[in-house]
Amino acid sequence: MSYYKPKRIRGAKLFASFIRSIVGILSRWPLLLLAAFLISPIGPHLRFQYTYDQRGTYRYMLDCEYVGSRGFVKYRADGECPVFAILDRRKR
Repeated sequence: MSYYKPKRIRGAKLFASFIRSIVGILSRWPLLLLAAFLISPIGPHLRFQYTYDQRGTYRYMLDCEYVGSRGFVKYRADGECPVFAILDRRKR
């Protein structure tokens, strides 16, 4: 009859399982990116409409409205409204 001998956890085996777990999570990066886009208040926004004042041949932008993952955001411009902008939804 043999006695019970507990298996030792080897360092290399533990490291290999850790690396496999990290690779498994990183292989789903599109889902992680989509979740971060929907959860985060900071993200890319697309210019929806704007008001401007014509000064000679230059359009001086006054107010911009952007659409993003959390809806519409009004933005007070200082003369320029980029088509794409990274905006913080918490600050108006």
